[in-house]
Amino acid sequence: MMKRMKALRMLRNKVVLITGGSSGIGKELALEAARRGAIVVVCARDLEKLNQVAQQCLILSGRPSFAYQLDVTDPDRVDEVLNTIRHEVGEIDVLVNAAGLGDFTAVKSQSRTVMKRMVDVNLLALMYLSRCVAKQMMDQGFGAIINLGSLDGKIPTPNAAAYSATKAGVIQFDNILRMEVADYGVQVLTVNPGPVATSFFDKADPDGSYLSKLPRWMIVQPAELAKQVWAHVGYETREINVPGWTSWLSWGYQVWPGLGDWAIKKFFDYQQDKRSL
Repeated sequence: MMKRMKALRMLRNKVVLITGGSSGIGKELALEAARRGAIVVVCARDLEKLNQVAQQCLILSGRPSFAYQLDVTDPDRVDEVLNTIRHEVGEIDVLVNAAGLGDFTAVKSQSRTVMKRMVDVNLLALMYLSRCVAKQMMDQGFGAIINLGSLDGKIPTPNAAAYSATKAGVIQFDNILRMEVADYGVQVLTVNPGPVATSFFDKADPDGSYLSKLPRWMIVQPAELAKQVWAHVGYETREINVPGWTSWLSWGYQVWPGLGDWAIKKFFDYQQDKRSL
């Protein structure tokens, strides 16, 4: 089984399904998979953008590429699309759950609707897709499931409580799913990036109050992130934190949480928010 999983290190002719594939991290993962010769399948709600990405993948890979309109929070539609993929494309070798959204608002000001939407997209949809595809991969004896967590799931930051909770849920879900599928040759890789230079922050942080606190060298470029992700597929890697030095930050926070809270509040000038109450 490990020998078959190692075959995923070369993506040529492997079927790679990516949710959130119309933009941002999902799009860059799709393009990089195509450069490595994969048969790329992208899913998202915006079919026009999806078709553009699929066309780019076709040019890069020289292999068929596919686009399916999908709202990942609709389980019936998820079942329908997965069934269509298996009939029109083939069995899925790699699943990437990259669909996600954020809202960086203080808990006291955040609506229940927004909280629920983040849970539905970032966590529940990811769990359901992972569950559906894991069953198929276990039957075929190999595969890889790549789930997008976040550094926010390991290190708390002000005004990101609900978002961070969904990402912490992804990390713990993967920890247990990994044990359940390991004997079947299925890799579960959790990707925890820091802030990535995508349009994600246009909606999550429209006034720029979060990003403005971060130095430019902390911002991750999505194309570089995609290369790092694919470099770890087909191995026994459990998770990757990008940039790599953030692993030390999360370790330090677990050891000295009180000091960590103080440092984070100072870094984000969190007292300013408290004065506004």
